[in-house]
Amino acid sequence: MKKRIRKKLNLGEFKEAGFEITWKPQDLSEVDLDKFLQEFLDAVESRGLVFGGGCSHEDSWEGVIIRSKRYCCPDAADKEFISDWFKNRTDVKEYSVGHDFDLWYESECCCDAEA
Repeated sequence: MKKRIRKKLNLGEFKEAGFEITWKPQDLSEVDLDKFLQEFLDAVESRGLVFGGGCSHEDSWEGVIIRSKRYCCPDAADKEFISDWFKNRTDVKEYSVGHDFDLWYESECCCDAEA
């Protein structure tokens, strides 16, 4: 497949992936929750990552972490960084860091695999 087509279809070296995260913060005041979220976003952005998502039912947060640079994928070190960040927080009841998935197609993926 030609490079131009792979780029249009987000395949091969143009594949983009992310991973899911979910967490439940402790019962926090609105001010403390805002502070928590700002610290989380600062930590995510310090790695060149972006969080997309929000609060769902029962104060559970969920979303996806992706690279801020196009055609890049978060790696195992990024997942470990996010996991460690949550692990070291006393204001988090529970969290989970999910598997990698392709942002454009419904499948689990590995960014190093050929399309």
